[in-house]
Amino acid sequence: MRKLILLSLIFILSCSKNDDDSSESIELEPRMENSALTNVFASGNVAEQSAEQAKKTIFGKWDVGNSSSSNRSNSAKSSECIFNYIEFTDSSYLMSLSIGEGGSSPESGHIFGNYELIEEGELVTEVRLYFSVDGSDVHIATLTNIIVTETASTFDATFDIDFVIDLGDIDIICSDLGGAYSAEKEDAMDETIGSDKDSNHYKVVRNWSMSSYSNSEGFDMTSLFRSFCEEDYYDLETDTETVSLDPDCTLPTSFQVNLSTFGTYVTMTLDGTGSPLEIDAGTWSWVNTEQTQFIVDGDWTADITSLSETSWEFNSSEEGFSESWVFSAIE
Repeated sequence: MRKLILLSLIFILSCSKNDDDSSESIELEPRMENSALTNVFASGNVAEQSAEQAKKTIFGKWDVGNSSSSNRSNSAKSSECIFNYIEFTDSSYLMSLSIGEGGSSPESGHIFGNYELIEEGELVTEVRLYFSVDGSDVHIATLTNIIVTETASTFDATFDIDFVIDLGDIDIICSDLGGAYSAEKEDAMDETIGSDKDSNHYKVVRNWSMSSYSNSEGFDMTSLFRSFCEEDYYDLETDTETVSLDPDCTLPTSFQVNLSTFGTYVTMTLDGTGSPLEIDAGTWSWVNTEQTQFIVDGDWTADITSLSETSWEFNSSEEGFSESWVFSAIE
């Protein structure tokens, strides 16, 4: 079994907090006056902004695949890949691709990592995207000419992206998707606007690392990680089933979740160097106004039993099978 049991149903909500200690004077956004989260209404020409300003301008989920006013030098759709969206949080990015050949049904592919704002003369010249390989961040792409405009509360962006490596080097089988793009910004979750520091929404939107797991079948974190590399073999002659470890599989050592205020989760199963063995992404939302129950991908729910800015605990139960998770915040 190469999937952690039900862990693909968890998520990574990315960190998105205001920097209250900023020494740079930036005009406050009145639409965010009741929220402690990062401003979701920023716009402008990134080349004319400082790194702090630009980080707010690019912040959000940018839908490339459904852009109605695309102006691209290279199409977002090739014979192998479709560039669906790119999302920026305060410190990381997620790029979503649909991957397929010919008439096959496309599979989801995700690239997740840190990004860096490069400045010259205190103005941003480019945004570099990184991906972790063998514990080190590798520069994979560069964004330039980023301009975000607001029209009647709708945000649109144009940007150029240049991939500086062959995506096949990180096991993403795509032809070159570099070129000029336009994108539409998706709306943030409704809870974003009113999320002060006491709200569960503010507390949960960040990066998390799993510190404990248990279920009603006796699994713990060790057995959960082991299941990632387990293979089931059924012998027809003896009518027996055996479970063994795939000798070519790398056992995970940690699991992280990133939750964003745009309703995106990212999960990462990591090896001993901290690089991803598997990345998954999807959607999450609150079930109740008390923000104590959430739903993932529209069909799996969990109940929060304890939540602070440093610890997150929740349980789920379905058809007699129960699970419990504990996560610690990643600084």
